[in-house]
Amino acid sequence: MIDWPAVVAEHGPRVWRTVYRVLGHHADALDCYQDVFLDAHRAAGRSPVSDWAAFLAALASRRAIDRLRGRTRLRGRVTNLDHDPAGAADPAEAAAVAELTARVRDRLAELPERQAEVFWLSCVEGLPHDRIAAHLKTSPGAVRVLLHRARAALGRSLNEDTATRSRR
Repeated sequence: MIDWPAVVAEHGPRVWRTVYRVLGHHADALDCYQDVFLDAHRAAGRSPVSDWAAFLAALASRRAIDRLRGRTRLRGRVTNLDHDPAGAADPAEAAAVAELTARVRDRLAELPERQAEVFWLSCVEGLPHDRIAAHLKTSPGAVRVLLHRARAALGRSLNEDTATRSRR
């Protein structure tokens, strides 16, 4: 029998950080946090989980990216005005950080699902390639390839944005 209060107590803060960092919106992050643990409960009923930290980090990033994609499709309906980017003291720096964060989120939502998930798990969550590979049931080499492609695609996309903005 799984001790769910212990699982939530141990891994809940990391799940929260993951979904909030991806989404940057408190209400969306709350919904996503709940979805992650509901999905984990369903998945654990089907097969045992050997590495809760990796399982929940991957599930949280996947669900948050899915929610981000949905929000990106509906972008014109809601504008997030309550986000304080990184608590920057300089308003110009805060604005630059907020703009870059929004651009990365937008571009992350455009990546293929596996690339976005590997990018998030590696670059933001800091999981090693072997743990990501074990969770995704692939090889560390495949994880490195997906990560390389994700970084390259994000770099190209962000550079195109910068070039477009500078021509205006």
